[in-house]
Amino acid sequence: MTRSRVFQAIPLQKGEEVTLTLAASHHIARVLRARTGDQLTLFNGQGGEYLATIIKVDKKQVTVQLIAYLPKETESPIAISLAQGISRGEKMDYIIQKSVELGVKTLVPIVAERTQVRLNAERSQKRMQHWQSIIESACEQCGRNQLPVLAPPIASYQWLQSGSSIGSLRLVLSPYAKQTLRTLALPSNAQVSVLIGPEGGLSEQEIALANQQGFISLSLGPRILRTETAAIAAISAIQTHFGDM
Repeated sequence: MTRSRVFQAIPLQKGEEVTLTLAASHHIARVLRARTGDQLTLFNGQGGEYLATIIKVDKKQVTVQLIAYLPKETESPIAISLAQGISRGEKMDYIIQKSVELGVKTLVPIVAERTQVRLNAERSQKRMQHWQSIIESACEQCGRNQLPVLAPPIASYQWLQSGSSIGSLRLVLSPYAKQTLRTLALPSNAQVSVLIGPEGGLSEQEIALANQQGFISLSLGPRILRTETAAIAAISAIQTHFGDM
């Protein structure tokens, strides 16, 4: 039987007793109906995981004891950074969730020219908290023990000109590009950055600036994909061509 995985953003050490957060306790006790003696897997996003046994369950809290450290990792051999144009509604949630499952190491929400979502400081903070919770839940589900880095939202031009979080192999998706992954080679120890526009795609000016900054315009085939489809297809193709799929 598969053990439930629980993320806890605290230091963990073999032999310790840990009281889970209220949210995690509720899920374990009320949703999964776990009982004393059941086993869980705990991780804190810093690498590795811990085998834990439930030693106490009450109305609001679950306490476990960490009985063994397991140096298990499922990270991709290539570092993929996804710079994703912020999309409306649940599309962005879906992109973040699935890209975590597929092994992305860095997520950069991009405010592009055609981004229809407007974030002030308060909304941006709430979105960041929401997206971070999606990352944590996705890591619990897919078995990753290292949390991807979530960068603050940034304007496309500012990100492109800053050079921050931009890898040695730089790709920008364009439905009009001729280059495909089959013709690309991955440099040794390369970090791959993928820039994808929101609904409506990137503007010609954004793609031109990306090209000036060393981004290769990349095609995923003759069909025009939705932004959420493009993100998942691109990461899957990169992992298949260069990574561990």
